[in-house]
Amino acid sequence: MTPKQRFLAALNIEEPDRVPVFYQHLGGAKWVLQSCGKTMRDGFHDPEVFAEIAIESHKLFGYDNVMAGWGDILIEAQAHGTVWKWPERDFYPRVDKYAIKDIGDIEKVESIDPLKDRFWSVPIKAAGIMESKIGREVEVTGCIDSPLLIAMEMMGAENLYMKLIQEPKMIEVLIGKVVESSKLYAERISAIGLESVMIENGTAGAEQNSPELCDRFDMRYLKIVLDKFRSLGLKTIVHNCSAIPFLDKEMALNPSAIHFNNKVVELQKTFEMMGGNVCVVSGIDHMELMFKGTQQAVEDDVKKVLDLWGKSPGFIIAPGCEIPFKTPKENILSLPRAAEKFGRS
Repeated sequence: MTPKQRFLAALNIEEPDRVPVFYQHLGGAKWVLQSCGKTMRDGFHDPEVFAEIAIESHKLFGYDNVMAGWGDILIEAQAHGTVWKWPERDFYPRVDKYAIKDIGDIEKVESIDPLKDRFWSVPIKAAGIMESKIGREVEVTGCIDSPLLIAMEMMGAENLYMKLIQEPKMIEVLIGKVVESSKLYAERISAIGLESVMIENGTAGAEQNSPELCDRFDMRYLKIVLDKFRSLGLKTIVHNCSAIPFLDKEMALNPSAIHFNNKVVELQKTFEMMGGNVCVVSGIDHMELMFKGTQQAVEDDVKKVLDLWGKSPGFIIAPGCEIPFKTPKENILSLPRAAEKFGRS
């Protein structure tokens, strides 16, 4: 099987020749940027550079996909009016000014065609370049934030969560506009031939949202976006990096896959709940184990997780979230190495 075939088979809950390994965002960026001699900032401005950096990640680490999206979580928000600034060192942009300071600012927000935005268009165009260069062999995965997360980066977390209580109707208006932009994103990546997309949904967690608010403002709109992706034939991977994730709520929306950090869940119980119903993207701890641990410790943890899962189809190994910038290269390589060693069907 090619990496692409392996990856898509797992998303279809079929049996690939070995357990696939999922590369998220620009993990281990120190090594990728150093190897290709590019800067992250150039990648944000130029689709050719973005594609070159992403393809370099596959050459270095050999995961079964590349991702047309980085972990800045601001690109959609800036398209809707949030102003960002670039730090002195080569890293992701930061918020300089939120799009919405006063609730009345919501009236000024308009839905956006991603291809008409200076920055949001870059990863989409880069995905097209990657699809033409390596798309037959390697899965090119799109990436978008969930509607509530985009709204949060347009207002700031504290302001958003206050307004969920104080001005719920206005927040629904805002998220509705974001949803329309997200539908256009789905159409754009489908048109260039992508077959899978990751939706970042870290807002769906008990440490930041009640179950009731999550249902009304997160799951309700996430479902609309997932339905749009599905209508276009795209496989959907819902990523939740929350510390107390509402995985059952996400599972009820029938995505192709759910991606979480193993460290924050009861793993056996989670596997039992999801097995056979949704593809599990099982996240090896990236902040402590992969970043600070040893190569052997990472491989041992992958083996332990694979043994716990068993031989059922519909399973992918991944880091718990984006691999930290300076994670040792050997630890990053431990995931595909362990999948090859222990994940054969």
